[in-house]
Amino acid sequence: MTRGEGSLFVATRTGVAVAAVPVRAAGQPAPTWWAHHCGVAWAATWLTVRGHDFLGARQVLEDARYAGKISWRDRRGYNTSSHRPDLVARTGRAGVAIEVELAKKSAERLRAILWHYAIWRSTKGGAVIYVCADDELCQRVRTVGKDVGLPPDGGWLRVELLETIKAQACAGYEAAKSERLSRPSAAPRPMLAVDGG
Repeated sequence: MTRGEGSLFVATRTGVAVAAVPVRAAGQPAPTWWAHHCGVAWAATWLTVRGHDFLGARQVLEDARYAGKISWRDRRGYNTSSHRPDLVARTGRAGVAIEVELAKKSAERLRAILWHYAIWRSTKGGAVIYVCADDELCQRVRTVGKDVGLPPDGGWLRVELLETIKAQACAGYEAAKSERLSRPSAAPRPMLAVDGG
C-alpha cells in the first residue's frame, strides 16, 4: 500500500490451511478495494480487543445463513444482487452483522440493504452495526434505517465512525498491553477460564 498507510495482508492457500479455517483463500485484492479491506480489518480488530468472537469475511462468504438477496429500482431500472455482511459478531442466535460503509451508495440500494436487515431482525433477531467513513454517511444510514424500521435508538442498528472504531481498537490494545506488562512475570497464566456458563 502507499508508504505510511500501513500494510494489508492477505492469507494465501497455505496460510489458510495452516490456520485450519474451513474457507477458500481470497485472491489478491485490487487497489480499489484496499480502503474497504482496511476498514473491515479495523472492525475485526475492534471486535477482537473487546473480546468478541466473530466470523471473518471469508467465513461469512462460506456460510449460507448470511446470504441474502436485495432488489431496488433506480435510474438504470430494476436491480437485484446478493448481499452478505462484511463480518458477523457471534452474539446471540443470529449474531450482529457488521457493515463497513466507506463510499456513498445510491439511496435505493442502501434502503434495500437496510430493509434486508430489518427482515433479518424480525425473523432471526439479528442486529447490525454500520461503520462509516464520515458523519454524512452515518446520518444517511440512521435516516434510512429509521425509514425501514431500524431506528438507531431501538437497539437493532448501531452506527459508528471508522475513526472512532480505530481509536477504540488502539485504546483497547494499549490497555491490554499495559495489563500484560503490569503482571508479575513469575505469576502463572491461566490455561482456561471457567465462569460457570
